[in-house]
Amino acid sequence: MTATSTLSPPSDERPENRRSCDRFDAEFEITAQSENNFYRGLSENISVGGLFFETYEEHRLGDLLTLRFTLPGTLSPIEAQGVVRWIRAPNPMSDTPQGIGVQFTDLAPDSRRVIERFTRKRDPLFYESD
Repeated sequence: MTATSTLSPPSDERPENRRSCDRFDAEFEITAQSENNFYRGLSENISVGGLFFETYEEHRLGDLLTLRFTLPGTLSPIEAQGVVRWIRAPNPMSDTPQGIGVQFTDLAPDSRRVIERFTRKRDPLFYESD
């Protein structure tokens, strides 16, 4: 019998900490639609590369979603295609919300500019390594 480790990988190796773009704290309502389902929830953070979507609905890695949201202080609704890249499962030992990390796969240039302007007004989120 082989023992398996239940330890979490170092924080910089967890999927939610591997990014090519800085992320920014932001809470706004999101609707998401997959091939068969419709979801509503709140964002936790956003970058030009994707966002974290707080949801209690079950998702699988690789799920394709159509996201719709309007950033606080903006008028232009954004629609983007994305793929679920990581899942944060419920954790009774933490108040961290469960949800999904979605990477944008199709984001119109105008929508990208809206996100860039929005994030320029915020400080990036940083997480300390343990």
